[in-house]
Amino acid sequence: MMKKKTFSILLCLSMVLMLFPLKSFANEPGSTDITINGPDEICSEQDYEFTVTVPDGVTIVSANYGNDFIGNSVLLTQNEEGVLRGVISASDYNMFEGSFTLTLSGTVEGQSTGVFAYKTVTIQSHHIFVDGECGCGAKQQYIVNYDGGADYGLLDAIKTYGEDLTLLGETFFRKGYVQVGWQDENGVIYDLGGLYTMDEDMTFYPVWDEIVTLSVPFTTTVTLGDAGVPGETTFDLAIVGANAREESYKDVTVLGSVTTNGAGNYQGTLSMTGPSQQIWNMLSEGAFVQQINGGEDGWTYDDTVWGLLLSEIAGYSNADSVDYTVLILPVVSKKTDDGVRYDIDWEAIDWDAEFAEEMRFENVYTAQANKPDSPQTGDNSNLALWFVVLVVSTLGVIGTGMYSKRKRSSLEK
Repeated sequence: MMKKKTFSILLCLSMVLMLFPLKSFANEPGSTDITINGPDEICSEQDYEFTVTVPDGVTIVSANYGNDFIGNSVLLTQNEEGVLRGVISASDYNMFEGSFTLTLSGTVEGQSTGVFAYKTVTIQSHHIFVDGECGCGAKQQYIVNYDGGADYGLLDAIKTYGEDLTLLGETFFRKGYVQVGWQDENGVIYDLGGLYTMDEDMTFYPVWDEIVTLSVPFTTTVTLGDAGVPGETTFDLAIVGANAREESYKDVTVLGSVTTNGAGNYQGTLSMTGPSQQIWNMLSEGAFVQQINGGEDGWTYDDTVWGLLLSEIAGYSNADSVDYTVLILPVVSKKTDDGVRYDIDWEAIDWDAEFAEEMRFENVYTAQANKPDSPQTGDNSNLALWFVVLVVSTLGVIGTGMYSKRKRSSLEK
């Protein structure tokens, strides 16, 4: 009964459309074929939109969709250009089991027989992407994996079509190394936190850089300017500039100090520790070292600036170790609006001669020695003291005289 009732309704609708026929438009001269223009399959969440091409002399009288058991009619409209268009709502797909057939019927002017057009459409449970987008509005998504190897396994993320994905920062850790970037399957290297813009699945691997320490020896000499003797004093060294941007070696730690105790020569070591690439950045064109002026009273600080330069240009390395050698070179300075700018004194370098084995600094101690105070004629406290002594002495003499006089008087009696 349901089947007969449904098709009776469709028949009535077809008769109504025959009374109010839609205007037809030409396809090919002499042809009476009706053409349905629409996809062969569709996402279950996407409305089915189609257009109809109608040749001259043909009038569409009905448009229906359904299967052998149930169906419905679809309203055709025409735009300003006269194109016939229809839309089937996705909410109706639950009536069908994976597909429906769109049927159009029409009449031909001057003929008693009608014409028909059929199109079967498959309903897919998944999205159907064209250029990364489904007709339902969903965008295609891609799997991005971060492969940390056997020790860490996989982490994953989702990239959406047409949207940039911000890669993770430092994620994996390896003793003696630091993660400095990501490398994709094609060998392209990305910065930590960089943008991945490709619309495709991708696996990223950590890029490692070895943590290295370079050591440069130095000697600090303490001399005495007079009889003063200083106690323990610590002198520190620092990087005061480089021919590279400071952010390019921001993770390099520089330490260099020596503690002295009186006159003599004191050996120390300036150490530079950080990722090998950043060490290279700092020293490949020259970095400059100076002693920090601590402002201690009585000291004259050596303000010599030394230049440090890698002995050879070493490329970026992912190897298990890197071997850098540092040259100690003379420096020239130039005053600028921001202060002083240093550079390697390239013209003074004799590349065939031996280079300096260490940096040298000489600090002079010029404080006065501590001496005991002596009486001064201009000091009121000292005058008072002498006056007291004088009074005591005088009284002693007077007392002695009086005692002697009394003794003589006693004898005379």
